[in-house]
Amino acid sequence: MPTKVFKVAEARASFSSLLARAKEGEEIMITKGSEPQARIVPPAEAGQREAAPLKHLNLPDDLFDREDQEQAMIDAGSYSDTLGIWRGPPKVS
Repeated sequence: MPTKVFKVAEARASFSSLLARAKEGEEIMITKGSEPQARIVPPAEAGQREAAPLKHLNLPDDLFDREDQEQAMIDAGSYSDTLGIWRGPPKVS
């Protein structure tokens, strides 16, 4: 589909419809005078998104299966707010 060209004022007045047109597959160029300022393009296909962005890190499959006692205590509120560093359970005086 050829690129449609709109001046900034035209684009501002009909921005919602331009977004809808782009969603349908149209490419739209916004110009100021004759100089291109921006381009609105159709969204990427769902199939083009990388399925596992962290796959290259080769993390173990059971990474989050083990219970982490320290994290469980932090989640329960047993941490120091002053430094944000885990200091162990509160000391009883």
